[in-house]
Amino acid sequence: MLKKRDWCLCTVVALLLAAASAASAQVKVRTIDYEGWSDCYELTNPLARLVIVPQIGGRIMEYSIGGKNVMWLNEGELGKTSGDDIGKKWRNYGGYKAWNAPESKWQEPYIDYFYDSMPAKVEVLTNGSGVRVTTSPLLHRGLQFVRDIILSDSTSRVRLVERMKNVSDVEIEWSIWDVTQVKVPCWIVFPVNPDSVFGRGWHVLHPKGGEIKQVRVFNDIGIMRYDNRVENWETDARGGWMAYLNNDLAYTKRWAVRLVDVTYPDGGCDSAFYSCKTDYAGGYSEMEVLGPLVKLKPGEETELVEDWFLSELEESADDVPAVMARMRSLQDRGMLPRGVQFK
Repeated sequence: MLKKRDWCLCTVVALLLAAASAASAQVKVRTIDYEGWSDCYELTNPLARLVIVPQIGGRIMEYSIGGKNVMWLNEGELGKTSGDDIGKKWRNYGGYKAWNAPESKWQEPYIDYFYDSMPAKVEVLTNGSGVRVTTSPLLHRGLQFVRDIILSDSTSRVRLVERMKNVSDVEIEWSIWDVTQVKVPCWIVFPVNPDSVFGRGWHVLHPKGGEIKQVRVFNDIGIMRYDNRVENWETDARGGWMAYLNNDLAYTKRWAVRLVDVTYPDGGCDSAFYSCKTDYAGGYSEMEVLGPLVKLKPGEETELVEDWFLSELEESADDVPAVMARMRSLQDRGMLPRGVQFK
C-alpha cells in the first residue's frame, strides 16, 4: 500500500506528465489537400497555421494567423508540379524556399533555381511539434537541403532550421539563402549599417547602376514602402532581424549572425530584398536571409536558424511615424531586438 507521501509524489508526476502531453498536443499535424496539391502537411496550434507542399520542393506556402496568410502565392501555378521541364525553366510558385548563394556562381546550362521544385520528402518530427523536409539533391552542385519546421505550442513562433549538406565526393562552398515571398502592398523594415561598405548602406542589384527609390533611412533603420517598382538590393547590417507590415498583419524574422572569422556573400551581405510590380501575378516582395559562406567536406553540413513571428495589430500604418510605433509594439512583445531604437 502506498504511503500518503508516495501517493502525493505519484500524483504530482502524473499531473506533470499530463500537462506536458497536453502542451505538445497543442500542435496538430495532418495531411490535407491544398490549392490543388494533395498530401500537403498542415501544422496548426490555437493561433497559427503552416502548410508545406512536398511536391514542389517542400515549400512553406502558408504561414497565417486569423486566416491571413503572409505568403504570396502565384495563382497561375497553383496545383501544378514540374515534370520534364525540371532544369529547363523556373516555376515561381511563391512561399518560402531555400537556395544556395551566391547567385553569381550559378552557370549555364545548370541554373540552380530551375531545380527548386523537385519533390521533397516530409516526415513528422518525433515530438509532434513540426516536420522535417528533405529536398531532392541538387546533383550538379552536390548539395541537399534538410529543414526542420517547428511550430510553437501556443504562439505564432516558428523555428526554422535550414541545413545544407554536402552529398558529393568533393569539397563545396556555399551560403544558405532563405527566399521568402510576401504579399503587397506592404512596408518592410530592416537595419542599415552606418559603416557599410556600400554607399547608402546597400548594394543595388536592380536597377543596374540605379537607385532604390522605395526606401528611406531614419536613424539607421531602412523603411521600404511598396510603390509598384522592380527593385532588388542587399544589405550588410548583420542586425539579425527584419519586419513586414501589411494592413494589420505584422511578420518578423530573427536570426543569429556571426561577426568575426566569417565571410558573407556579395561583399558581406546577410540580407536581401526584392519587389515586383503588380502586373506580374498581382506583385510581391521578397525578404531574404543569407548565411555565411561555408566550405563543406563530403558529408558535412551547415545550418541557418531563424525564428518567425506573426501578429495582428490593432490598426494599420499609413506613414513612417506609425510604422515606427508598430515596430516598438512588436519590440515590446519580444518579436524584435530590444537594443534597436525605432524613432
